Amino acid sequence: MSTSSRPTRAVFHDIWGHFDFRGFPHPEIYKRNAPRLAAALGELDALLGTTAVAGDATYFGRAEGHGIEMSDVIDGRGPDLTDRL
Repeated sequence: MSTSSRPTRAVFHDIWGHFDFRGFPHPEIYKRNAPRLAAALGELDALLGTTAVAGDATYFGRAEGHGIEMSDVIDGRGPDLTDRL
């Protein structure tokens, strides 16, 4: 029997994305937090000696590099995701 020793990395909050869970843009929050997420994930890569691999997209988003992919924007807003909270 073999087991994987590959660690999992995941984030579960809207402060990493361009929009909050209601779809409202929050550029100041994103500008402060997205670089911190990228730096933390980069440090984990270095510490663990492996590069993070993006998993499958979820209802809430998709990983892109060490960040979150931009959602579809309609009339200046992202998707309202509150029905799944």
